Amino acid sequence: MKVITNGRETGKKETGCALCGGTWGSYYEDVEDQSMFFCCDLCAKAFINTVNEVKKRTGWDHLDQLELKGNYYTGRTCVARREGKEYKFYVKFNDEADIETFREL
Repeated sequence: MKVITNGRETGKKETGCALCGGTWGSYYEDVEDQSMFFCCDLCAKAFINTVNEVKKRTGWDHLDQLELKGNYYTGRTCVARREGKEYKFYVKFNDEADIETFREL
């Protein structure tokens, strides 16, 4: 899955955390059979929660691309893509990285 966070590709140590774009830390998690870089376990948990929520709502078995814009404070406006289809949504997390708000756009 290709991940674009605030306008640039992320998910590797050299490109930044898949959720926030931060380059500190060294936490990795397998997402969609792909090892992804996250700055911390909370970003990984929030990202995985988001992917799972999109899959649950769309019925998709995987995502080709996820584009996220925003941050922890404002929440994130996102577009998930799979085989030419798009799913637009807004997501915000609580302090435990659980989804606090999720709505389709």
